[in-house]
Amino acid sequence: MKFMNHRSSCGSFSSLLVILCICLLYNWISPQLEAKETVSTATSSFLRISVDARGAAMGDAQGAATEDVYATYWNPAGLARVSFRELGITYQRVFQGLNYSFLGYAAPTDSYGTFAGQIMFFSSGPITATYESLDGSFAGIGDSFSVADLALGLSQSKAITEGFSYGLSLKLLSHKIMDQNAFSLALDAGLLYQTLIEELRLGVALQNFSTSYHFLEQQLREPWNFRFAALYTLPEQPLFLTVDYNLISGQQDTLNLGAEYWFLDLVAIRAGMKLPEPSDLLSSLSMGLGVNFRDIYQLDYSLSPHSELGISQRFTMTVRF
Repeated sequence: MKFMNHRSSCGSFSSLLVILCICLLYNWISPQLEAKETVSTATSSFLRISVDARGAAMGDAQGAATEDVYATYWNPAGLARVSFRELGITYQRVFQGLNYSFLGYAAPTDSYGTFAGQIMFFSSGPITATYESLDGSFAGIGDSFSVADLALGLSQSKAITEGFSYGLSLKLLSHKIMDQNAFSLALDAGLLYQTLIEELRLGVALQNFSTSYHFLEQQLREPWNFRFAALYTLPEQPLFLTVDYNLISGQQDTLNLGAEYWFLDLVAIRAGMKLPEPSDLLSSLSMGLGVNFRDIYQLDYSLSPHSELGISQRFTMTVRF
């Protein structure tokens, strides 16, 4: 979605308020996260897959840029900037038969901010089971099975001042492999602040702060992510630069960079980069296009190479009404 200029007239009190909230949130959560990690195992998660083509094309740098239905994933505080009801649909054919889908709906209200719902589904398709003997040699094949992950989420976001908003999301997670099932809950919380510098917006979000669950004979917890983000809009130009820094439990910190340029508010070109490089320089890059029809319909596409694994493509459609 092309960006709209939101001028902020917040005074020094609002600036101090957002800084205080961010500091309190970080200081309260950090010790608890460190303690939790000692009793459970951090693991990779389908919740780390980008939910929309625009975000994927911009290197997943969306923590301060998001202001549509996809904010349910990137930073729920961005939902406060939604002006109309929105429906968002994403389909991704990853590689090796893996599929990912997202469905989201956001509706602003007059008094209670914006409410939104989301469904994320990841599946592997049929996988043939193989068996090995005690010495590790091949012992035959069995029936096929599939891997499936599902997330159902509800979000609420509201502007506290003209330039400062918060957002919360609660997600029910389901994990399934063969006859093994597990369920857990996860919380997302975010803040978004339009600074006194009109071109600069800041965001912070905690993602996937979850309960533990027993799965495949392990006690697991979703890998939480603390995201610090900024958006800079070039004066008098439809060019937007984004940067996100991610503190991820059990993994290396990452830096995401993105850029978006709009031609006549109709067509957008996007590019992004993830650091450190996942495997090689090519795998760290991403790109994409967006087409906007009268601010009602928007189609987005992204392409991301993954070295030997191949190329993943995302298609996203957004409808506003």
